[in-house]
Amino acid sequence: MSDDLSVQQLLGPTGPIARRLPDFEPRPQQLEMATAVERALKERRHLIAEAGTGTGKSFAYLLPAAVHADTHQGEGPVVVSTRTIALQEQLEHKDLPFLHAVLPFEWSSVTAIGRNNYVCLRRMELAERERHLFDDPERGDQLRKIVGWSMTTGEGTKQDLPFPPLPEVWEEVQAEHGNCLQRACKHYDRCHWQRARRRMQSAQVLVVNHALYFADLALRIAGASYLPPHRVVIFDEAHHLERTATESLGLRVGRTTVGWHLRRLHGRRSERSLLARHGSATAKILWEEAQQHNEAFFAMLEEKLQATGQGEGQALRDELLEEPLTPVLRALSTELGTAAVRTEEVDARMELQARANGLDSLCSVLRALCVPNPESPTPLVRWLEPGRHGPQLCGAPLDVSQTLRQHLFSGGVTAVLTSATLGTGADAEFGWLRRQLGLDHCDTLRVGSPFDYDRAVRLVIPEALPDPTTEANAFRREVVEHTLHHVLQNGGRALVLCTSWEFVRSTAASLRPHLQQAGIDLLVQGEAPLARLLEQKRSNPTSVLIGTDSLWEGIDLRGDALTLLVITRLPFQSPGHPLTQARMQLLKSQGREPFGDHSLPEAILKFRQGFGRLIRSSQDRGTVVLLDPRVRTKAYGRRFLQALPFSPDHDPTT
Repeated sequence: MSDDLSVQQLLGPTGPIARRLPDFEPRPQQLEMATAVERALKERRHLIAEAGTGTGKSFAYLLPAAVHADTHQGEGPVVVSTRTIALQEQLEHKDLPFLHAVLPFEWSSVTAIGRNNYVCLRRMELAERERHLFDDPERGDQLRKIVGWSMTTGEGTKQDLPFPPLPEVWEEVQAEHGNCLQRACKHYDRCHWQRARRRMQSAQVLVVNHALYFADLALRIAGASYLPPHRVVIFDEAHHLERTATESLGLRVGRTTVGWHLRRLHGRRSERSLLARHGSATAKILWEEAQQHNEAFFAMLEEKLQATGQGEGQALRDELLEEPLTPVLRALSTELGTAAVRTEEVDARMELQARANGLDSLCSVLRALCVPNPESPTPLVRWLEPGRHGPQLCGAPLDVSQTLRQHLFSGGVTAVLTSATLGTGADAEFGWLRRQLGLDHCDTLRVGSPFDYDRAVRLVIPEALPDPTTEANAFRREVVEHTLHHVLQNGGRALVLCTSWEFVRSTAASLRPHLQQAGIDLLVQGEAPLARLLEQKRSNPTSVLIGTDSLWEGIDLRGDALTLLVITRLPFQSPGHPLTQARMQLLKSQGREPFGDHSLPEAILKFRQGFGRLIRSSQDRGTVVLLDPRVRTKAYGRRFLQALPFSPDHDPTT
C-alpha cells in the first residue's frame, strides 16, 4: 500500500524515479505541479494547472493518480483523458510501464477504447455464414482474413488487425451497443469486448480519450454509461474540452448517414441480406421509399446551400425543414421489430432489433435537426454544412458550460485540467477557460517551462507587410517571398503553419519549385497521412513541413529536424461559421464583447500552442518568423507577444 508515500518522496533526488531514470534532473516545476495535483485529489477540489513545455506534466499527474487510486480502492478508477492518440500511446507504452516498474506498490492501469473497435465473435461467425452478403471479392477476402486473425489476436481490436478493414466489412463484425447477448452468447468467455470491459471495471488508472469520455458523459445524461463509475478525472490537453464537448453533445446527419443505416439492412443486389431473408413485403417497399426520400431530401438541401453560396454553412435559426424521411423510417423500424418477434433464430432476431433501434435513434436526430425547439433547456444551433459527400445537417449546443457545470463539475467527480496552454498569459485565474466550461470554483496553478526561451529562440517580425484582411493577395505574395528567404537561409529544417487549407495549398504550390531546385523536400499536410509526414520529417531533417490546424499542436519534432518555425498568420477562427456567429450573438446579448471575450483569447491560446512546436528539449535552438503585421499594427497585437514565454524584460527580436 502507498499510504505513507508522497509525491515529494517519489519525485525527489533519492526517490525511485531518480534511481531508475537515466540522467534524472529534479524539476521544481514538476514537483510543484505534482504536489498541487496530490492536494487537489486529497481535498476533492477541482484544479486547473498550466505547465509549460518540458515540465514533465505526465509524471506530475500520473504519480499522484497512482497513489490516490491505491489508497482509495473501491471508489472506481482514476480516469486520465487525453485528446491525441500520440499522447495516449505515450502514456500506455512508455510512462505507465515505467511507473509500474519503479513504484513500490502494486497497481493496475488499462487503456479503454470505444466498443465498436472490438470484433464481435458472434457477429463475425454470422457474417462468415452469410459471406455471400459481400458481392465484392475484396470484401469477402477481408472477412476471411478477419476470421483467421480472430484465432490468434490477443486484443481483438480493429487497430490490432494487420490491415485497415473496409468500413462495410468491419460494420458486419464489430461489437455494438444493443446487439449483444451478454452471458447467453456462446462466445461470452472468449469475447474480447467483455474481457476489456472487465479489465476496465477493475483498473485503478483508466486511460481514455476526450471523445470517449464525453460520449460517456452524454450517455450518463441519458441515464446509461460506458465507463465505470469514478470519482476522479484528469484531463490532459484540456484546452480542447469545450470543442470536444460541443462535438459529443452535438448532432450530424448526411445522406450517407441515412444510407449507412439502409445499407446495413439490404444491399441492392443482395438476395441474402437481413431484409431479404426476414423482412415483410411491406418492409421492402418502405426500404425503397426511404432510399428515394433520402436522395430527394438531401438533393433539396444541396440546392438550398448552393442558392445561398455560403461556404462555411447556412444557419437555419428558427426555420422548419419539412422532411419526408422520418415517417417512412419509423414505419420500417416497426416492421423490423415485428419481424424480430417472429424470428426464432437468435442471431437474426438480435440483428433485426438492433437495426430497428438504430432507425429510431436516427429519426430522433432528424427531428431534432429539422424542427426548431427554442424552449429546450439547452438550445441547439442548427445549420447546413457542405461536405465531401453532400450537405450535412448539423446541430450543436449554443453553450456547453451549463451542461458541464451540472453533469461534470457538480456531479461528485474531482477534475484536474492540465495543458501547456490554458490561458492567455495575463489571465492568472484562467477566467476565460472557466467561463467556457462552467467551472466556477477551482484551484489554479501556472508553472513555467524549465527551458530558457530567452536564449533558445530568436523572434523575427518583418516590417511593413500587407494586412491579410485588407490586402489578401499582396499578403499572400509576401508570405511566399519571406518564407522562401528564411527557409533557404536556414537550409530547410522548417515548419510552416497556416490557418486554412486553401492557404496551405497555394503557398505550397508557390514554394515547391524553388525548394526542389535547392534540393529541399516539401512535405504538405493532406498529401499523405500525418504520421507518415512526421516520420519523413524526422528521417529527412532538412525537409520543410507545411500545414494547418493539427500541426499547431501535439507534434514533437526535436533537434535538427526543426530549427525554423514560420507562423504565416495569427490563428483567428473564421467568424463566418453559423455556430460561431450564434455564440457571438449570445455574448452580445449578455452585454459582453465577442472579439475580446471569445475570438482574441481563443486565438492567443492557439498561437501559444503553435509557438511551442519549436523548442521541445533543453538542447533545442531556433528562429520563429511571424509574418502577420497585426502584432505591430493592432492594439491587440501586443497581447500575442506578451503571451510568449520570454522574460518580461527580454526583447526576443533583438
